[in-house]
Amino acid sequence: MDPLIQQLQNSFHKGFIDKEYIHSGRFKPELLVNNIDKRQDVLTSLIDELKSCQSFMFSVAFITESGLAVLKSHLLDLHEKGINGRILTSTYQYFNQPKVFQELLKLKNVEVRIADVDGFHSKGYIFQHNTYYSLIVGSSNLSANALKVNYEWNVKLTSHENGE
Repeated sequence: MDPLIQQLQNSFHKGFIDKEYIHSGRFKPELLVNNIDKRQDVLTSLIDELKSCQSFMFSVAFITESGLAVLKSHLLDLHEKGINGRILTSTYQYFNQPKVFQELLKLKNVEVRIADVDGFHSKGYIFQHNTYYSLIVGSSNLSANALKVNYEWNVKLTSHENGE
């Protein structure tokens, strides 16, 4: 293996998993893309993280009705388990519709805030688990197209408490 690639690989493991030794498997950094032919999408990763998290936080520039619809049942399941989360969104280009905010208010386990910041255009998803955090950050807002169809690039990283 190329020494530079080996160095990069070791840095990821040391930085995000455990500064003392290397793990493998589900904690490896991963590029998440939507690929209909391979039946891969960003949504599947979000749902997998929600199923096993202790809490979550989303920071997205906008949320569409379709984006909320594909996650709503999972968010309601989390409510039944007593798991809470937060969503930070914005008024960026006035894309969010009032109906989305009305639906978000129905989710009793989700605290929703609106950032009043010019140019707020973040797209990140953080999941707290028992002994580690997972982070998905990239280009996907909370819309069905962004999570299932569009050409999107997102990186999924995991860090344990022992990660650097």
